[in-house]
Amino acid sequence: MANAVALSAPAPEYPEPLGASEFDQLMDANRVPAGAAIAVAVSGGGDSMALALLADDWCRRHGGTLTALTVDHGLRAGSDAEASKVGGWLAAAGIGHRILVWDGDKPATGIQAAARAARYGLLTDWARRNRTCHILVAHNLEDQAETFLMRAAQGAGMYGLAGMAPVSRRRGVGIHRPLLEISGARLRQTLTAKCQQWIEDPSNANPAFQRTHTRRLVTALGQVGAPATRLALLAGHFRSARTRLDGLAGALIGGAVVRHTTGYCQLQTQIFRCAPLMVALHALRKILGEIGGRDYPASGDKLERGLGRLLDSGDDRAFTLAGCRIIKAGGGPGTVLICREERNAGERLTVTAGGRLFWRGVFEIALEGRDGGSDGPVYLGPLGQVGWSEIASKIEGGDALLPPFPVRTALPALFDRTGVAEVPHLGYVRVAGRLPVIGIDWVRPAL
Repeated sequence: MANAVALSAPAPEYPEPLGASEFDQLMDANRVPAGAAIAVAVSGGGDSMALALLADDWCRRHGGTLTALTVDHGLRAGSDAEASKVGGWLAAAGIGHRILVWDGDKPATGIQAAARAARYGLLTDWARRNRTCHILVAHNLEDQAETFLMRAAQGAGMYGLAGMAPVSRRRGVGIHRPLLEISGARLRQTLTAKCQQWIEDPSNANPAFQRTHTRRLVTALGQVGAPATRLALLAGHFRSARTRLDGLAGALIGGAVVRHTTGYCQLQTQIFRCAPLMVALHALRKILGEIGGRDYPASGDKLERGLGRLLDSGDDRAFTLAGCRIIKAGGGPGTVLICREERNAGERLTVTAGGRLFWRGVFEIALEGRDGGSDGPVYLGPLGQVGWSEIASKIEGGDALLPPFPVRTALPALFDRTGVAEVPHLGYVRVAGRLPVIGIDWVRPAL
């Protein structure tokens, strides 16, 4: 596969470069606070290089710190050298730079989706370790138009047709997209004005990827009077409607849902039945995102079928959706219990005292060691039915003080070589041995 090519020539069009005052307005609209610690994702392409230089200038004028992060996916020969080249350019501009490497085996199919998940995972993990609450990414006007068309082709509803949100959250970190209204041509002209090179990634022209075909379609539509600006404007209209829907869904959740700190909720079906369909669907989507911890909860037909089953008083069967278990009569008549699905029960992640991590998109976990630590390695994983069976007789207070049984088995627990060591949400700590203390808070992602 061909290597990326460094470019310095201007784009075919010559629009005005993006200036400081306009970028200030974009950062304000994206709610990036002055003086904050900020990271910017930089692939070396024209969009991200422009964003890095603009953000650096913004930090110098408004305070705060900036670190550029380059993810080396290892999918092309020479990708490590390209990442180093980007680092050299950024160093010359006085911008701190870190390379994050996607290690391990790569999937044979769905590589773009897997790479995107890995990229955001690496970025947010770094941000959390380094107490950085804001990450800037360089999606631009054409990216938004492409996203709109791809989601329309997939039959997305209003939520999907709203396109990429200017501000979202992943693993408790803010993801900011200040360039969604700015064309790629303007960003490259900004680099030309600053005499800054950039890299063109040949994978952007790979016909194996859906986005490549969509990019060509955006260009073709522009030639017949439907430019990217118009497609992005349509996405903006849907986003305005979605914002209104967010408010209505939030009010519905406030009146019909009781959240519990152990990461489950109870939903009153009668109140949901009285709500407009779109509001109920959107509220359910948000709840599933909170409980299941997935970046992209259910949508479209799956979500509609799930709501129908949830509200069907003649069907009392439990079912799963978006990483959640939905259990009818889970707390009384007209009440549905929604909890995390118990999955990968045997998964074990080695942990050490002093560490912090965001586990399964839901739990913020801090590990604090006792004197001397533990004898041997300590692991984090779901309690599981086997783990519950091991500690059930040792739990004080009985079932009345515990979360419902389906909730317990999916709770985070500490294990060592002899079995279950600690389950904070159940108040269980094995007395024997010297074991780390684990403190856990439930984080509700803003979806």
